[in-house]
Amino acid sequence: MVKKVSQLVFSALAVLSMSATVAVSVGAVSADTVTDTKTAISTASSENAALLTKLNTAQNKVSEINNKVSDKVIAIDDAQTNITATNAKISTISQDIVKTQAEVKARKAVLKEQVVALQKQTGNSVSGNIYVDFIVNSDNFSDMIGRASVIGKLNEANKEAMTSVTDSETKLADLKTEQVTKKATLETTKTTLESDKTQLVTLKTDAEKQQADFQEEVDGHQTQLATLQTQLDAQTKAAVEAAQTATETKAPTTTVAPTTTNNIQKDAPKATTEAPKSSANTGSLVGNALQFVGTPYAWGGAAPGGFDCSGLVYYAGKLAGMNLPRTSQAQSQLGTQVSLSALQPGDLVFWGGVGSAYHVGIYIGGGSYVHAPAPGQSVTTMSMQYYKPDFGRRL
Repeated sequence: MVKKVSQLVFSALAVLSMSATVAVSVGAVSADTVTDTKTAISTASSENAALLTKLNTAQNKVSEINNKVSDKVIAIDDAQTNITATNAKISTISQDIVKTQAEVKARKAVLKEQVVALQKQTGNSVSGNIYVDFIVNSDNFSDMIGRASVIGKLNEANKEAMTSVTDSETKLADLKTEQVTKKATLETTKTTLESDKTQLVTLKTDAEKQQADFQEEVDGHQTQLATLQTQLDAQTKAAVEAAQTATETKAPTTTVAPTTTNNIQKDAPKATTEAPKSSANTGSLVGNALQFVGTPYAWGGAAPGGFDCSGLVYYAGKLAGMNLPRTSQAQSQLGTQVSLSALQPGDLVFWGGVGSAYHVGIYIGGGSYVHAPAPGQSVTTMSMQYYKPDFGRRL
């Protein structure tokens, strides 16, 4: 009987020993697998962060080029306005020249009539000079003095009249030449601006292609990260369950507490205090801009038919009774600078530097802003988490 009991005890000890060995083996394999997955997630996260940096740089480049194109469009419009005004001046001057030429012709006709009248009074010329003959044919000395005085006044009046109209004709001709030269200069400037715009559009196309490529890579890495995270969760669960099973088999009274192995940490929500609006004007600035969400982007646009980034800010300000400058460079010099952490609704947010900003939006609160992003897109709101501005300005 004792021998039989000893055999049972020996068999039980052997089973327990084998169970412990299997548990240790399973635990080691599970731990290694989880560690490998964590390493893969860490590597993918680092690569994704680097790609996001490249993507942000590409987005900045596209925004900068868009701003330059908008500036060129505005300059081209200004040049065309000046050309139109110059053409109108040239047309007016040309009409004045025609009138002056008509006055010269009329003055010459009057002189001719005066000569004919004198010829009729003097009859056949004796001296070959009608003015001399007019004086010589005087009835008496007193008449001769009178006629000489008339001739003198007549000549002086004719001379002054002719000088006046010919001077006017010369000045108008000079003015027309000046305006024609100005028009030629404006035409050259416009042609240069249009050429610059064409080159910028080409650069923009290349930059957008690079941005799209980076975005595709980022999307791929994010998908990979999601897959790895799912895999990690499953492996962690399996490892915990295996450890619990092994522990329960070895010592049923012992409990193994699961450990959290999720590698991707989420930021805890931060308590926020809503800042008061800067003013009634900036408050309405937000509302005015938000009503145009969905309006298409247009280079140089500053009207409800289409906006560029600074055009949206300019028009929203105009509706709020604010006289804002037209370009992002000038807008970035308004008011006082504020940090991104201290932004209030109605503050302007900029990319670039003060005086050289290439993109602008209006902060609406909650870490978001409204802006006109780029050609092919529409006015929209965006979180600063995805496209972070460089600084803010409070009007």
